[in-house]
Amino acid sequence: MRIVSVDPGTITCGVAVWDLDKNFRIVALYSFTIYISNDLELNARMDNLYYIFKDIFKDTEPFHLAHESGFINRFRPQAYGPIYTTIYLIRQAFIEEVSPYGIFAYPPKMVKAVVSKGTADKNDMYEAVYKIRDVVPFLTGKESEHEIDALAIGYVHILNIRNFPEVLLF
Repeated sequence: MRIVSVDPGTITCGVAVWDLDKNFRIVALYSFTIYISNDLELNARMDNLYYIFKDIFKDTEPFHLAHESGFINRFRPQAYGPIYTTIYLIRQAFIEEVSPYGIFAYPPKMVKAVVSKGTADKNDMYEAVYKIRDVVPFLTGKESEHEIDALAIGYVHILNIRNFPEVLLF
């Protein structure tokens, strides 16, 4: 079973691709960061992201998409609209290339609480992800903060599947 987990962003997106065996153990994992030029207008960036994710889903043929849900940053509330649109476009690409089923959204605080602690910052998340025994063999030590977040989101989803296999029944 293959899962793609995404840390969505309008300029950078972290992506992790997970392969699981029948017992939901990780047998393959790789991650990467998508960088979109900040010189482009927002609509052009969204368009690029949409087609990049269509290609990713076409190439990887995942069973599930797990992503961080949108949230309002009190310091930048104006960012909520673009991030929500980004999430919508990623989900739409998944629906068009894979299936309308198998999309899971996780709130950032929950991901942090499961992997590290609810108030975790970037350094806490790096530290926490590098301590996950199932994940460590696949890490290079050069993961970006966006990849780290995508890895954390994917790991939370895998724990969800392991604890509640009925989520596979749609």
